[in-house]
Amino acid sequence: MTTEIILMWAAVTLYAGGAVLYAVGTVFRKDLLLRWALWISLGGLLPHTMAIAIRWARTAHGPYLGFYEVVSSYAWASVVVLAILTWRWRKMRYLGVIVMPIAFVMLAAAMFTPSADLEVTGNLASWWLVIHVVFAMLSYSAFVGAFAIAVAYLYRGRAGSSLAHDVLERLPRQEVLDELSFRLVAVGFVFLGIMIATGAIWANEAWGRYWGWDPIETWSLISWIIYALYLHLRLTMGWKGRKAAWLAAAALPVVLFALLGVPLVYNSIHGAYLTGY
Repeated sequence: MTTEIILMWAAVTLYAGGAVLYAVGTVFRKDLLLRWALWISLGGLLPHTMAIAIRWARTAHGPYLGFYEVVSSYAWASVVVLAILTWRWRKMRYLGVIVMPIAFVMLAAAMFTPSADLEVTGNLASWWLVIHVVFAMLSYSAFVGAFAIAVAYLYRGRAGSSLAHDVLERLPRQEVLDELSFRLVAVGFVFLGIMIATGAIWANEAWGRYWGWDPIETWSLISWIIYALYLHLRLTMGWKGRKAAWLAAAALPVVLFALLGVPLVYNSIHGAYLTGY
C-alpha cells in the first residue's frame, strides 16, 4: 500500500470520526464531543492534502482526471468550506453535523473506485482546463456552504423541539444564515458561469467546438439556470427565509449529479476523463 493510499485512508477515518462525533454530540448535546468533532474533522485535512499533493507531484497534474481524483477533491473542498466558515464565524462550527457526512461519503466512495494514475493527453493539456477545474471547485465549495446553511436554517425553523435544536440554536440568527446562504449562492453562480465559459473555450481547443450539448454541458447549464432562478426569485420576487432555503437546499443535488453523476450514467466525451474509462 503506497503512502498516498495510507494517507487517504487516514483522512477517511478522521472524517468518519468527525461525522460520528458531530452526530453523537448533537443528539446528546455534549459540547466537548462537538469540539473534538471539529478538530478531528479538520485534522483529516492534513493527510488528505498530503495525499493529493503526493499524487499531484507524481502525475504532474491536479486532481481532475478520473472519478477517484475528482470526488476526492470535492470531499476535500467540503471540509475546507467548514474550516473557512468556522474561521470567519466561530459559531458556524456546528454546521459540521451537515458537512462532514457529505465529505465522508464522497471520500469513501472515491476510495472504492480505480485509483490508477491517468495521463494528461494532448487534447487535455491546456491552461483552460486548469481554470475550468478551479472554478468548478470554487462553485461547488460555495454551493456546499449554501446548502449546509440552508438545511440548518430549515431544521432550526421547525416548530417544536428536536434532537438538534439546542445545538443549532447556537448558530447565528436566522436572518444572518439567510443572508449568508444567499451570498454564497450568488458567488457560486458567478463561479459556475465562469466554469461553463472556460469549459467551452477548452472544448473548442480540445474537440473543435464550443458547445455540443454533451450531457455534462447540458446538466451544468441546468444547474446554472436553477441558481439563476433562485437569484431571480430572491432579488425580484422577494423570496427570503424558508422558500429561499428550500430552493438552495434542493439545488445542490442537481449540481452533484451534473459534476459526478452524469459521467457515470451517460457515455460522453467528458465522461472519459472524469471516470477514467
